[in-house]
Amino acid sequence: MSRGWRVLVVGCGWISRHVHLPYLAGLRATGGLRSLYVADADPDRATRAARDFSAEVHTGPLERARADLVLVATPPADHATLTLRALATGARVIVEKPLALTTGDAAAVLAAARRHGGWVYPLYTMRHRPEAALIRRSVLAQRIGPVREMRASWLRRDGVPATQGGTEAGVLWDLGSHLVDLALWLPDWYGNTGKARAEHQHPAAATGEVPHAGWQHRERANQAIAAPKWHGVRAEATLDPERRLHLEASWAAPGIRRDQSRIDIVGEQATLTWHTVFGWSPDRRTVPAPTLWITDADGREQVLLHHQPRDPYAEYTAQLDTAFTALTAPTSDDAVGPLEAAYASTALLHAMQTSLDTAAPVPFDIRN
Repeated sequence: MSRGWRVLVVGCGWISRHVHLPYLAGLRATGGLRSLYVADADPDRATRAARDFSAEVHTGPLERARADLVLVATPPADHATLTLRALATGARVIVEKPLALTTGDAAAVLAAARRHGGWVYPLYTMRHRPEAALIRRSVLAQRIGPVREMRASWLRRDGVPATQGGTEAGVLWDLGSHLVDLALWLPDWYGNTGKARAEHQHPAAATGEVPHAGWQHRERANQAIAAPKWHGVRAEATLDPERRLHLEASWAAPGIRRDQSRIDIVGEQATLTWHTVFGWSPDRRTVPAPTLWITDADGREQVLLHHQPRDPYAEYTAQLDTAFTALTAPTSDDAVGPLEAAYASTALLHAMQTSLDTAAPVPFDIRN
């Protein structure tokens, strides 16, 4: 990365304070960038972030920052708009997931990046875990045969987002965006069209007060955050020809004692299972072993990995390392892959969201 670059972080919430700003402050301390600016809709929050990470507060439109790189870490509803504005200034962009909340907005970002020769790197963290790379290598090596089905779940016992923006986007876009990204990337299956169906699960009224993520409780304590209507979602998609994805996500799943994530990739010869805990959950410290194994048609198991990484910072740092390394790509085309993948996952999630809203199956096309 150029030592003369100016970096602007838009959004100084939990993820910025725990991941992005410490990373960028470290880069600046070693001469990896020239200056660091922060901006937030809450001036006090921006001031605190600037003080804690020796940054400068940027006020006014982001266009006036003259930034070489803009890192968008606001609530999801603003991701696409801010990314488009940053691209229009000639800046490159790193944007938190999800890339957008509609297929149209994701398409606009992709088109703008291509038109302006700009560069956008969307952050879908779970694909940067070492287990994900091992799974993808195993699938590509045909260790389970051609993939026919994938089942993916992320269930929290107590983990509604600590920000109003995250709560309003809903659990499908908060947790489900990671699952859909993995579903389209890990198996390397083909099929660009199909139908999606989704339904709400776990009404908020059934669990009483709004749960909070334990690792975010301190920041939630002084905020008035409205309760979500639903804590969970279940969805399924059929990708032509006859490949199926089943998805379940919940912020507050009833009856579970620990946070849990599980992905089963079903091939014609065997099933690959990843049993783990995603994100910042304190339950990562006690996740059962093994975490990754293959079960053949006769029920015999082969363990690929016993223990998962227990430090969530590892995958978050890895994704930023990848993003900043990609900044030096010789042409903008070299960085289009992650953006196209984010478009595809947004298109599928948008179909699922539309099904939630209409209670009907919705066709989708994830080609761009």
